[in-house]
Amino acid sequence: MSSLTSEQQLTQFAAQVRADRLPPVVIAKLKELVLDSIGVALAGSTAPGVDAILTPVREWGGKPLSSVIGHAFQAPPPLVALANGMMGTARDFDDTLDDAMLHTQPSVLYSTLALAEARGCSGADMLAALAAGTEMQCRMGHARLRGQEFLPTGTTGGIAAAAACARVIGMPAERLIDACGIAYSQCASNVQPLREFATVKRFHAGFAAKVGVLSTVLAEGGLTGAHRFLEGEFGYYRLYEMGAYLPGPLTEGLGEKWHLLQLSLKPYPSGRDNHGAVEAALLLRKENRISPENIERVDVWLPPNAFGVAGYPWGSLGGHPVVEAVISASYCVAVALAKGRLTLDDMTPEAVADATVQTLARKVHCHKLTDGVDEITFVPQKVEVTTTDGHRYGHEVTDYMLGHPSHPLSRAQVLQKFHDCIRFAARPASDEIAQRLIAAVDHLEELPDAGVIGRLVSLAKSE
Repeated sequence: MSSLTSEQQLTQFAAQVRADRLPPVVIAKLKELVLDSIGVALAGSTAPGVDAILTPVREWGGKPLSSVIGHAFQAPPPLVALANGMMGTARDFDDTLDDAMLHTQPSVLYSTLALAEARGCSGADMLAALAAGTEMQCRMGHARLRGQEFLPTGTTGGIAAAAACARVIGMPAERLIDACGIAYSQCASNVQPLREFATVKRFHAGFAAKVGVLSTVLAEGGLTGAHRFLEGEFGYYRLYEMGAYLPGPLTEGLGEKWHLLQLSLKPYPSGRDNHGAVEAALLLRKENRISPENIERVDVWLPPNAFGVAGYPWGSLGGHPVVEAVISASYCVAVALAKGRLTLDDMTPEAVADATVQTLARKVHCHKLTDGVDEITFVPQKVEVTTTDGHRYGHEVTDYMLGHPSHPLSRAQVLQKFHDCIRFAARPASDEIAQRLIAAVDHLEELPDAGVIGRLVSLAKSE
């Protein structure tokens, strides 16, 4: 048993990660995550709420060191990390650690990329940083036992982003732990915006990304942070998780067993909380030729946390219509049954107002599963359709939803998602830039300057 604290073990691991020592499967996974997140963020560059940050970032100015996604201007790294992190999660199309209910890349990637571009760091250092931060966040998530009062995307995301940023500039472990402790002092994000469908929910990962950059720079300048930021008397697990956690996942097999390999890529631009129901609805429609006019009623069963987020009656809470649609199991299942798809085209104000979908969404009734269901889980999810002639058709997703590593998207599907996403970018993305982005990510560890990716993602013509 190590005499080091869990925080010391994690931060020493983060400081020592090297790209040339990463297992090939980890490298491949990280590159897949990066490409997926870039596409999702480009789609997010036109999402509702993005102007709230782009306008002040433009007006405040500052040194043009890091590139803003989908917009041809640069700004200081903390502001760029905030804006890009927001765009990376704004469409709710980002990666998910299904059994821990958190997202990693909007905070880890976009803090790392902003600082790497500003400091002229290599692609190899950026890849190592992504491995360090992503693995730390997954392990912090897997240690949790509670539901979602505080959202781990924002709480653990800032700590993980600080570890990644500190690694990207080669900060030694004794300073990296301070960066994480400083980030913990800014730890935030709670579930209330989800209950009200407030667009600030889209900023949780952006706040964490900004915290990662700022905390690293402060630690570099000599500021110290709490070293027992996870398991101290008032550390994350005792304060935010009320002491309900398992210490084992934090450090067991560290550097040998990679929790980040369990990250899922989303096949649908909606809350992961309803993906099993969408998958079931699509299958029922395909196999039974169900049409919306013949549907009398739809019943959906969700686990407790998923139900708490996505199980409300459609239109009952009066939030932003697109934000509500993205989260709502009723809306997403209705679209799947009515159109045989769920895409970004279905997450616009015009699509949400579609009369057929609106009518069908009000026929969807969600129920909470309780018996023997883990608090932190997305499955099982079940859909039952009752038609006007009295027939009932049901399907249950019991194990792994589409996009999970055990039920993964193919390379072709990942690329198709990328191209579908960049159609929604604020500036037109040519086929040439798209291919150059794909090539840059595929050869990330070979890039002498990781800023190439940042400048390409801004869709500037200079790279």
